Amino acid sequence: MEYERYTDEKHPEGVYHVEVLEPVPSKPKRPLWRRLVRILLTVGAVFMVWSTLAPVFSYRCHRNKHDMHAHPQPEFSQPMDMDSSIGFVHEPDSDKPGAPVEHYTFAADIKSFWLKQENFPNPFPSRTHVIGKVIVHSCPKAENISTHVRFTLSDPSLRENIVVEPHNDGILFKLDPFSATPARINATIVVVVPKSDKYELERVSAKTIQLPVFLKDTFTTKINTTSIETVSGNVFSFGKSADKTALDINNLHIGTVSGGIHGEFPLNHALDLHSTSGLITASVVSSNLEEETGYIRTDSVSGNHDVTFLGKLHPRPLYSKHRSVSGDIAVHYPSDWQGGLELKTTSGHISVHGKGTKVVKKEKGIVGRFWEVIKGDGKSKGSLSTVSGRIKVVVGKNE
Repeated sequence: MEYERYTDEKHPEGVYHVEVLEPVPSKPKRPLWRRLVRILLTVGAVFMVWSTLAPVFSYRCHRNKHDMHAHPQPEFSQPMDMDSSIGFVHEPDSDKPGAPVEHYTFAADIKSFWLKQENFPNPFPSRTHVIGKVIVHSCPKAENISTHVRFTLSDPSLRENIVVEPHNDGILFKLDPFSATPARINATIVVVVPKSDKYELERVSAKTIQLPVFLKDTFTTKINTTSIETVSGNVFSFGKSADKTALDINNLHIGTVSGGIHGEFPLNHALDLHSTSGLITASVVSSNLEEETGYIRTDSVSGNHDVTFLGKLHPRPLYSKHRSVSGDIAVHYPSDWQGGLELKTTSGHISVHGKGTKVVKKEKGIVGRFWEVIKGDGKSKGSLSTVSGRIKVVVGKNE
């Protein structure tokens, strides 16, 4: 070990030995590209954490402070294009000015039909804006399934890049070709399904991105399984059991990411409604059916649920599950419902109403509430659970 001799001038009698330290070389700077990558990874991690927690914490800041039904769902009017009496489906391709109608017909013996919308794999963001709708209805005069499409384009040359690809039992659409300048595509797609006492379909599916799906009040064809999925488009059902125009589907699945689900839906056997952030407003029909058991599920992350049963169960058991993270859940069961319910929320409020309902168990901890509710000795079972949303259950009349 080397030392340097040092004498304090003010105190010459003192002699100090100071260790000589070797200079430590400075750490080389990271390359610029590595610093940029690290910044991007940090920002991405923060965004992922925020996008996960935002629905829970931000919802409390913006939620409605009044009753769960403070914003009743309006009656949606059916778009005029849905009425075939105006001649949309039967227009010739070139006899009238304006956008022509393209017709696609499928074999009469197919038992399944699908419609799908996909995006082009554009390497760069496209400035093409796509709007429109998908309309589904039944026609007693139709002998086979057909699809009729009208494009309204900001530039007619866009049609060359739009993909409409019919298959034996379905049709594929790609509606967002790349455009460096602003472009607009309005697509109206009408699906016509035959209807008769002898005509049945095994499966119908529709997948769209931004296009909403309208199920017209004429869409009463008997179908075993139907699946409708959208990314941002809403799903509307206009049929009503009171008018004998309700959907006749044994197993119905409807799912959206940010779109809403509205209308009257059948619970012949199974009904599954899912929306990540959209509102679910559903009237459920479950009566006079051959199925011995009914299954219903509604699910969301931040979307509210408002589910009302029309009529009675007559008297089959019902298995139900309603779940959300930060959305409110309100379910109105019919008066003949009998069975048990489990209600659970972490920070929300629970309320139960209805003649004959009994809360047999209440647990409240530091975090969370848990209730058990029964009515009668029926076999119906159900669960309602949220993290920060409220739960409201009504059985029969709200007393």
